[in-house]
Amino acid sequence: MGKEKSITIGIKENIYELLEAIAQKQGSKVEDELTEAIKSYIERMSAYSNDPFFQVGKAGKSGLKDLAKAHDKYLMNTLIKWDSFEIRNNEK
Repeated sequence: MGKEKSITIGIKENIYELLEAIAQKQGSKVEDELTEAIKSYIERMSAYSNDPFFQVGKAGKSGLKDLAKAHDKYLMNTLIKWDSFEIRNNEK
């Protein structure tokens, strides 16, 4: 294991009490449970930040310069075109 770093944090008393109860139940120290919780958080966040689904600006470029402003207009036009397509295909 690497070198340890000491930190001081402030947490709500009710959260500390829950953490303390977990540590007592596990037969460990609050510090150990807190370290495990931090490790778990880091693993989840690493998986999240490496998931291509959550990568901002990597895919899905529309080429429309005003998409943020005119999003509703583009969406409505797409829906109208889709409705027209369905109506024409249902008439056949």
